[in-house]
Amino acid sequence: MPTPDRVMIYFAFALNEALKGTLGPSVSPVQIGQTSSKNGQLQQMMFLSSASEAPLVSIVREGKQVDGPIHQHLEGQLIFPQLGVLILELDNKVIRLAPDRAAWIPSNVLHAVILNQTYRYHSVYVDPAFFHGAFPRILQVRPLFRELILDAESWFQDPGRRAADQGRAEILMDEMQQAAHLNRAVEIPRERRLNPICRAIEANPADKRPLRTWSRIVGASEKTIQRLFHIHTGLSFQQWRHYVRMARSLELQHRGGRLLDIAIEVGYANESAFAQAYKKFYGHSPSWDKRLEHGLLK
Repeated sequence: MPTPDRVMIYFAFALNEALKGTLGPSVSPVQIGQTSSKNGQLQQMMFLSSASEAPLVSIVREGKQVDGPIHQHLEGQLIFPQLGVLILELDNKVIRLAPDRAAWIPSNVLHAVILNQTYRYHSVYVDPAFFHGAFPRILQVRPLFRELILDAESWFQDPGRRAADQGRAEILMDEMQQAAHLNRAVEIPRERRLNPICRAIEANPADKRPLRTWSRIVGASEKTIQRLFHIHTGLSFQQWRHYVRMARSLELQHRGGRLLDIAIEVGYANESAFAQAYKKFYGHSPSWDKRLEHGLLK
């Protein structure tokens, strides 16, 4: 972990307490869509002090639940959920990041982090003078990119390794720039009719209720709901639900689930149907991902 002289936090008491899950009576969790402040000022955090010559610092957080306030950093932030699924409010969208995704958040961009289950995630805070990606991006995490993120926690601790750590930091930035930019993660629109549909399906991907049922529930026609899905997600209702199922299946694989259990949890009647859908979506079988994760592929 970084030493105290390398970590400075301004207006951050509430966020620190939220990340620890120990909010006291004078500080309340901030709900999505609200902005946390202290003395009328937006929470702004800084993780690299002026005394530090390190171009980045990595902080690993783990626990059981986080409902963090909206805030911003003076540094850019690369955020990666190693365990669990991270819900990120960013650019007026609620985005679900599974362990094969990372997000780049430029400096001074408002965002909030929510995790509803056991988690471990990595935040790499980057000096804008070292790297300045101007726009938020959702990134695909390949093996080298992932290993660099995980290793960054140990960088710039030993002065004798500074040159080597500097080289690793530059490679990490290169990997981030070269990573595939995903036009979407799992987005949960704020639109009042779509939001309850999407939240219910995201919570339970096996939900098989058809569009006509959801239309009756939210009080709109099927045609209207389908049109709203295209406007707010770029996908049809069926495509969006399929994307949620595939994202959840990848998360469950990373958590070591059996393929049959995963298939049932995301709405498939059997392992064969799930494997076929998975291969069509990702381009390879679920077993290929398991072998890759355990280092069995050369």
